[in-house]
Amino acid sequence: MAARFQSLDAYAKTLDDFSIKTLSGGIITVVAAAAVVLLVSLEFRAFQRIDMLPELVVDKERTEKMQINIDITLPRAPCVLLGLDVVDSSKEFQINLFQHVTKTRLSADGAEIGMDGSAAEKAKIETPKPDKDGKAYCGSCYGGVAPESGCCNTCDDVHKAYTRRGWAFTDPDSIEQCVREGYVTHIKEQAGEGCRMRGFIEVNRISGSFHVLAGESIKHAGERMHTYYDYMPTYDFSHAINRLSFGKEFSSQSNPLDGAAKTAVSPRAQFQYFTSIVGSEIRFLDGSVLHSNQYSATELTKDSGDKSASPAVLSAGYTPGLFFMFDISPMRVIYTETKQSLGTFLTSVCAIISGIFTVASLVDAFIFRAERALQRKHELGKLQ
Repeated sequence: MAARFQSLDAYAKTLDDFSIKTLSGGIITVVAAAAVVLLVSLEFRAFQRIDMLPELVVDKERTEKMQINIDITLPRAPCVLLGLDVVDSSKEFQINLFQHVTKTRLSADGAEIGMDGSAAEKAKIETPKPDKDGKAYCGSCYGGVAPESGCCNTCDDVHKAYTRRGWAFTDPDSIEQCVREGYVTHIKEQAGEGCRMRGFIEVNRISGSFHVLAGESIKHAGERMHTYYDYMPTYDFSHAINRLSFGKEFSSQSNPLDGAAKTAVSPRAQFQYFTSIVGSEIRFLDGSVLHSNQYSATELTKDSGDKSASPAVLSAGYTPGLFFMFDISPMRVIYTETKQSLGTFLTSVCAIISGIFTVASLVDAFIFRAERALQRKHELGKLQ
């Protein structure tokens, strides 16, 4: 039985006595071994690499909300002036969206000097003590819509009451609470400072825009109005966009406006950014799925060029500020993580080893025969 299997041997062996080792064969063997090590190492790196395979499909998601992540530095606009508003194509207005956005005051040289409107700062505001009869203090709302308590004990309470009524907060020096707290003085103290806004806002996932403006936005008769008050310090909208993204972020995400910076030549400069948002879906190897967005962007700057123009003097339909318009694309990009299988890796390694040594053996045989032919000619005296 063993003899029968021995007769099937396709790899006939050569006796050591008939083996010849040559210098060229040794060199070829070393080169082939080095090539095998190099190519197998590259194949192993490819085996470990995780690739993203993109696919473009029609967006059928019905997500109602979208998160916008912002980190913007305005070196010449005090925090106390800045508002953050959103309006979408359904005509829904959202004013002063600072629930998840913090404003950090910056000195003239860009150093952070504290949070604007921090809890520590608000703690300094003391409500007046009860009167002689022991009646608790209840401040007037000066015609504004009072809160449930019926009292406006702080300047901020009066300000909110005015906002609910749709009134502009034009003369805080005539309001007892604002005079007691030094409201106007606090605003003027921030003259020459800058501001950094960080956080996120939630908007409806439809076309719209969000704005960073100086002054105050109010709703009156169903319309949005923007005002700037004479007691506010001067500013301009020079800025740097440290980060702007839509939705959850992922490692390979590229945000085209990250790092964008503009310098205003006058207080009346208006900067507009137009973004087109494409839904993104990342499917990971572990089966988890991340829903996010990517975007492309273009920009437009409007500036009167009049450096002496007061920011309080606003043309009809023209307001200095940062405007970010976003449009939702009907397409979605699906990224699927892919990784080379173990079977493919082993097949590639076997192909590399066998291929290199097969080619090396052919080269060695060719060189060996050439050397033998030259040697015979030399022995026969045919080579001079």
